[in-house]
Amino acid sequence: MSILNEKLLFLFSLIYICLIITITLAQPNLVYKRCKNTENYTINSAYQRNLDTTLSTLPTTNSGLGFFNFSTGEGSNTANSFALCRGDVNPDECSRCLNDSIVNLRKLCPNQKEAMAFYHKCFLQYSNNNLLNSRYPDQFNGALRPLMDELRGVAAAGDQLLKFATGNRTGPGFVRIYALLQCSPYLTEQQCSECLEDEVSKIGIHGNGKIGGKIVLATCYLRFEIYPFFNQSTRAAPQQPAGMIDSIFL
Repeated sequence: MSILNEKLLFLFSLIYICLIITITLAQPNLVYKRCKNTENYTINSAYQRNLDTTLSTLPTTNSGLGFFNFSTGEGSNTANSFALCRGDVNPDECSRCLNDSIVNLRKLCPNQKEAMAFYHKCFLQYSNNNLLNSRYPDQFNGALRPLMDELRGVAAAGDQLLKFATGNRTGPGFVRIYALLQCSPYLTEQQCSECLEDEVSKIGIHGNGKIGGKIVLATCYLRFEIYPFFNQSTRAAPQQPAGMIDSIFL
């Protein structure tokens, strides 16, 4: 092999390595992905067209707090999607993570009707099933109830000026559950706790499987969502006891 050919081979090798590095750096950091194989779609099917529309529109539906939700189609061909960015991620990083994850998840799960991916900075899921209710109500309530009980104790223990608590916990499919509880400050600790306990107990009866909701009374108030809806910078969430680890349900 001539010296010229060796130099050309070396140059092409460097270009190839640089391309690999560039592509790798462009990928969001994938933590977990799941491609459900029970239902697949075919090329140019109604579902694929709806999914194309849904995922191209999804990045424009930002709630302002890094939560995205959009659906297209009817019946079994409905393509539902939602995405959630980590609460401390700025808008530009959130958009980049979401746009990259949309491209990458469709490559990872090329013809599945249902897929999800959890990255370091964002979460994405799409499905032909309704995503506005938890598909794992027992696991969702299993994560929500301990969070509510913990925050109820914090809010009830507040002083005569403020009885208020916020916090979050990981629920099914790596979805983060956020909650806020508050009592009128004139209530005693016991009255506040009993008021909130009564309202928390209604979630499993009237809102089983719902991934968000609120109950408002004159004396107490609660709300929970799967996206940050309260000002975390001014109302710090209570610290979990040492050694407590959030539950993760798959």
